This record gives sequence, structure tokens and C-alpha cells, in this order.
Amino acid sequence: MTLSIVASFVILGLLLILIEIFIVPGFIVGIVGFVMVVVGVYFTYNDHGKFYANILLALIAVVMTIVVVYAFRNGAWDMFSNKETISGKANDIQELEIKIGDTGKTISALRPSGIADINNQRVEVHSEGSFIPSGAEVEVNKIIKNKIYIKIQ
Repeated sequence: MTLSIVASFVILGLLLILIEIFIVPGFIVGIVGFVMVVVGVYFTYNDHGKFYANILLALIAVVMTIVVVYAFRNGAWDMFSNKETISGKANDIQELEIKIGDTGKTISALRPSGIADINNQRVEVHSEGSFIPSGAEVEVNKIIKNKIYIKIQ
């Protein structure tokens, strides 16, 4: 295989890997690019000898190192990270003014857990294993650690 075809394989493969890193997240484009680079290096070893193949491998290593360093500094990896935060919290019984016998209304359906409004406080509640529809009048049955168990009134 001629040197221009081998160079085309390597350059196109590196471009596909760059597209994978900076534009199209997933694995298909990167895998195709990696395979093209490997084919280019294989044919360089096979047709042009170790000297040129080692030079090609060194160039690929330098280019990919520069790309990875640039990607970290440029923030390209940010598109792979989740930026959402969880704003919910577990019930803190010491802060809540809820006791056994208090009544309220479910905000969401309980399958077996969900959200209820008890004493004008929005809290996570649990049923004793049965389904309780949204909007049902409920009563606090028991409190164990930070879990509030309710039953239909």
C-alpha cells in the first residue's frame, strides 16, 4: 500500500477520534477512527518497515497527547459530565413537627412511598405496602428513624 493511502487512513482515523471527543459522544465514530489508525500503522509496518512505522507511532502519540491535554483544558470533557444536583433531602424528624396521629393529604401516589402534606409540611412518607392514591386523606401511623409511615384515614 502506498504511503499516501496509509497516511490517509491515519489522518482520517485521527480526525474521527477528534470528532468523537469534541462533537459526537458515543463509541461508534471513535472505534471506526481507532480501527483506521491501527490499519494504517499495520500497513506501515508491513510495507514500509519498522523505522517509518515507529516514527508514525511517535507522531500519533504526540498528536493524541496534545489533543487530550487541549480537551481537558478546553472543557470538552464537560459534555460527558452531569451538572444537575439533587435538591431533595431525607426527612429530619427532629426538625419536623410531626407526631403519630397527625393527619394530612397525599401529594403523590404512594407505591409504597411518595410525598404527603402533613401539618403544612411536605414530607416523604411510606405506606404499609399498599397503594394509596394521590389526594387521599391519611394519618401518621408510626415513625421509625427518619421514615414516616401512614395509613388511609
